[in-house]
Amino acid sequence: MGIIKNEDAQFMLLAGFIIAIGLVITTVMLNNIIFESNMAGEAGGDPIKYDIMNLMRISGDEMKSAYRNATNVSGVSKGKMIANFTNQTQNFSANLPKIYALHGEGVSVSWDVSNWKYNVSANFTDDGTATGETNWTVIENVKDSKITINITNISGIFQIGLINISKPSWINLTTTTNTPLTFINSTTIDPYSIVFRFGNTTSGNYTITGNTSNSRVFLRSREYILYSTVTLSTSIMRTNITIPVSVPW
Repeated sequence: MGIIKNEDAQFMLLAGFIIAIGLVITTVMLNNIIFESNMAGEAGGDPIKYDIMNLMRISGDEMKSAYRNATNVSGVSKGKMIANFTNQTQNFSANLPKIYALHGEGVSVSWDVSNWKYNVSANFTDDGTATGETNWTVIENVKDSKITINITNISGIFQIGLINISKPSWINLTTTTNTPLTFINSTTIDPYSIVFRFGNTTSGNYTITGNTSNSRVFLRSREYILYSTVTLSTSIMRTNITIPVSVPW
């Protein structure tokens, strides 16, 4: 009987030891999970990155919308246009923080319209800045198009390419004289892409209208590059990003 009682006591001690080890392991795992979650949040996890990207997109879209609304009125001075633009963007920036406050985030948006105000033309690069991609495709799968180019400054050669399988061709522009220039092109064989090359050497504006190979109407136009600065802050981080915005499209 004494032997049986000793064995029962040993089993109870062993069971208690196993439970204790399990509790230690569980506690360590929970601590690791909490630590990794905190590290991910401090490093800017996916929700924060999504909010930043979303802010950049909607602020750019709002700037384009405000510019189109302000300039789509005849007989209005530029000063009045800029004032109307400012009114729309200020209403937007006043309401935006109310939305992000629900997520515990602080948001502010500001706008720079100096290029528009002082008639500073954009480069013919992909993003309109001097450091943007110099050789880029404006639109693909074009059936017919009307390209209007106005060059305000050029320091080299600027080329517009009409590239298709059958017959790629380039239009060379080397001077600011005789602009704006208009080129009307169409094809009944292969659809073509409209390409800008050496866009960093040239500044000005362009408007391209036409139809794609599947008969969809398109418009590509750039008059100025404006800038939007978005600031997002939380309890653990703060970021400030300025993005170039091509207007009107």
